[in-house]
Amino acid sequence: MNIRILAFATLALAASLIASRPSRAQEGPEMEAMRANCGSDYLRLCAGMKPGGPEVKACFKRNRPNLSEGCSQAIAAYERSRAGSSGEADD
Repeated sequence: MNIRILAFATLALAASLIASRPSRAQEGPEMEAMRANCGSDYLRLCAGMKPGGPEVKACFKRNRPNLSEGCSQAIAAYERSRAGSSGEADD
């Protein structure tokens, strides 16, 4: 895979995650961890989908057993933080 395509796709994923939330200050470290750890999983498993969209969320959920250890841990931490703050673990 061309390194430029990989870099662009990772940047697009990060940008879409940033745009889909009110502000980075309100996100917390869990979202940052997902950005840092899940880019390669997105490219490997969900690259044909719009970054940050509901299809990617479903793709990650469907492929949970296939995610890298870092991405899986980052998602679990994010879900725990959301469950503690809003009562929802699926956001």
